[in-house]
Amino acid sequence: MKEETNPNYFQDIKSTIKQYLQQRFLLFRLEATEKISKIAAAIITTTLLVLIGLFLLIFLSITAGVWLGEILGSNAAGFGIVTLFYLLVFLFVMFGLKKMLQNTFINKLIQLFHKKD
Repeated sequence: MKEETNPNYFQDIKSTIKQYLQQRFLLFRLEATEKISKIAAAIITTTLLVLIGLFLLIFLSITAGVWLGEILGSNAAGFGIVTLFYLLVFLFVMFGLKKMLQNTFINKLIQLFHKKD
């Protein structure tokens, strides 16, 4: 028995491969768009939360400075104590928690990028 070969066999395969590659490229673009969108949303949300937190911290610091100034009888002393407190927090974060915070942010970004929903 003789096998019949389709004269358009290679054209059909070429067309099928072309369609497959187009679909794979489209899938890649959609997945990349989804991941970039999730990362952008996370960055925007985090930025907004940080800004709100900073405003809260600023007003809390002003309140603490004025309150300590009234207690001590000198606004300069009250704000100086608040400044010293933030200097100590800054030094602690800079020398004690810097590497841990960096690793936490890097790991979170990697998790967002590779997260499968």
